[in-house]
Amino acid sequence: MDRHHDQTRPEPTGNEPTRPANPSDTQPAVWLVPRAQRPGYLSPELARLLLRDRTQVGDVVLDIDDDIALATTAAATGRRHHALDGAQHLAAMGHAAGDIDLIVLHWPRPAVNPHWLLRACRSLLGTTGCLVIVVSVEAGQRIGHLRALAGVAATAGLRAVQHVAVLDPGAATPPSTGETGRGRRSSRPASRPRTGRGRRGTTYPHTDLLIFSIEAATDE
Repeated sequence: MDRHHDQTRPEPTGNEPTRPANPSDTQPAVWLVPRAQRPGYLSPELARLLLRDRTQVGDVVLDIDDDIALATTAAATGRRHHALDGAQHLAAMGHAAGDIDLIVLHWPRPAVNPHWLLRACRSLLGTTGCLVIVVSVEAGQRIGHLRALAGVAATAGLRAVQHVAVLDPGAATPPSTGETGRGRRSSRPASRPRTGRGRRGTTYPHTDLLIFSIEAATDE
């Protein structure tokens, strides 16, 4: 069943740090991956890249939105996949605090307090685990969503690890610089991914991955 998302951005809490247009101090990596057949979900290729990049065999993957490609790929690659069937069940996961290696959630989503949502995810992550927010919005809304999510994550005790712009190589000419999901890294400085319209009126990048880990404790 397709998820029905609203387009509400997380409201600022007043404590967000100043952020550049991209929610990190560096340009995003670029992964060249075919688009998923179902909007708002991962493609099998993207699921495989994400799991290979952020997990190992035997790791525990918490899938908040029951993404079919993620579930199938996790099972095929030896990850322990747990489907949550929505964020409303996060509170019942208290027994797993500190045991989750990877949490994947999609954005935007039905009305939810984003600070509560990211705090709940943080409480479940192990010390080396990470949270991946899969952002799929129109190009004109992209920067606003990315910046707001980065700010809310910071107030929830999460540290930005990486930002990946996912481009469909079959639908638009991808950037020629930066890191790609095909394992190549250009020697030229990374450039910001294009966000113009490709063939058939599609906007790019069609997906962004915001990757966070637990904020390291600081000395008093």
